[in-house]
Amino acid sequence: MEENESGKPIKKRAKKPRARKGTSDSTALTKIYKKAAQIADLMTGQDILDDLRVLREAKNAVHRIYSKELKDLVEVPDHKTRLAATTLSRAYHEGLPVAKVLSLKGGFDLQSLMERMKHSPAFQRSLQKTMEGKEIPPVLPDAAREEEVQAT
Repeated sequence: MEENESGKPIKKRAKKPRARKGTSDSTALTKIYKKAAQIADLMTGQDILDDLRVLREAKNAVHRIYSKELKDLVEVPDHKTRLAATTLSRAYHEGLPVAKVLSLKGGFDLQSLMERMKHSPAFQRSLQKTMEGKEIPPVLPDAAREEEVQAT
């Protein structure tokens, strides 16, 4: 064991701080999302001003802990609730991305669609495109090669 200048042994620290040992970022994030869901449950959606009041109170949340020096309860910031309220507020401000939903009703005839595709100039051009520098071998053997195989 290493010693310092005065001859006392130097203690090595653990890789993770003890206060956070056993927790990961994903569990901390999960706790914040759960807290945000609890705050969202308090928001009714009926009264916008009341919902804003709930968010403001959550952003200024405190909890009480016992102080040995003062021998009394002391208010300290509740960071988990504040972070959850800020996360929820940002989610409401930014909103969800616009999702396009396409709903089709009715029937279609596959045979007529295939016929239209066969006669479409755009479809014919797309069949002619090949990758530059790469030859695409035919899937089926052509008729001339097939006759050669049968002749032998």
